[in-house]
Amino acid sequence: MIWALLLAACSTPEPAVELEPAAEAPPTVEVVSPAVLPAVAWRVAVDPLRSPAAAPGDDAFMAARAQLLQVVTERARDPNNPWAIGHGMLALGKDAVLTNDVGAVDHLFAAYAEELVVGEETLVRFPAARGDIRIEPHADLVLKVLTEVGVQPDRAVVVAGQPHTVGDLYRGSMARAWVDGNDTGFASWNDTPWALQGLAALGPDTLTWTALGGHEMSLDGFTSASVAKLRSETAFLREARANGTTVEKRRQFIFDYTCGGSHFFQGAAYAVGRGYGTDEDRALVAEELGVYFWRASSELAQLDSLIRSQPDYAPLLLEQRLKFTGHLLESAHKTWALGITTPTPEELVFIDVLRTQVVATVQAIDALGIWDRLDDVRTADEQVYLDYVGDSAHALRALDLSTGEGVIYR
Repeated sequence: MIWALLLAACSTPEPAVELEPAAEAPPTVEVVSPAVLPAVAWRVAVDPLRSPAAAPGDDAFMAARAQLLQVVTERARDPNNPWAIGHGMLALGKDAVLTNDVGAVDHLFAAYAEELVVGEETLVRFPAARGDIRIEPHADLVLKVLTEVGVQPDRAVVVAGQPHTVGDLYRGSMARAWVDGNDTGFASWNDTPWALQGLAALGPDTLTWTALGGHEMSLDGFTSASVAKLRSETAFLREARANGTTVEKRRQFIFDYTCGGSHFFQGAAYAVGRGYGTDEDRALVAEELGVYFWRASSELAQLDSLIRSQPDYAPLLLEQRLKFTGHLLESAHKTWALGITTPTPEELVFIDVLRTQVVATVQAIDALGIWDRLDDVRTADEQVYLDYVGDSAHALRALDLSTGEGVIYR
């Protein structure tokens, strides 16, 4: 019962604890389905934008930030854990160096990327996993992270011993990226937002392509379809909000998406913030932020009730609390920084309270000694451990966005 009430986890089923990269070179994947990929006239996101709601933090804030930084520094630079590296870069930046003294970007491509042959081109992709090692449980997670922290498309990398660029990863994503109603070239709609943000970060004003299988696609179309799908998955929340009723989470609709749909929202928000889709799409995303805010009191109340009534589950429940508060704080400041909507006086009060809730969650985890027992958490449940690492990175990113130390590039 208790698991059914929790937010969806940010990753896929539990891997083995011992993570070792494959000794052999990654395979080359050959695709024979038709695809027409144009040469991309890069429009790189270079303008560093800060949230208009940014404000300094107090001593409690700084202590919480220091705790999260320690977790990310110690546990998200493991060269054998590419999923954690991707999350760690969100907080540590594009120049992060792993514990093996190799740059995170170079190591990810050299150790985990694969060549992807499409027609006469050899491009790049990251597989979902290799054996028990999770790499990209969600397609294009690495592309999204790289573009968010400012890695350029001409950045040289090595894949399977061959020279490539980050742009080859971008065009490899295009080859797979298509959506049409409920159908998509990804595993599901839940797998699309990372690709949407990554493609939007480097794409020109107008970008069209033909994905594998002959699916014609445009970045404007991808954006509008994503906004429409987001709206369909949150329609029941808007109805409840209008009627003044509450909603119980049962993994229905948006609650069945990764991290409660926060990544879906962020992908759509970033794309419209970069000018893709329509003016209506932009207005609808702005409205969705209000729906996201409305969810907060109910979801936190449910979590806090469970924490009080089920103390044995405190490590799991507090992690879920960190996930929800951190992702919402991150989403709001990104949306405002992109200028999609301007915070109202009421929202400024709300966001200040939300930031204190992130800090309070870090403090509660510390009070139970969980930060010092993460190795024990890992022994008991690898998935909970990995969520602590990934969500600590998101929470740290959110706190930095909330002070203006962190930026989003447009």
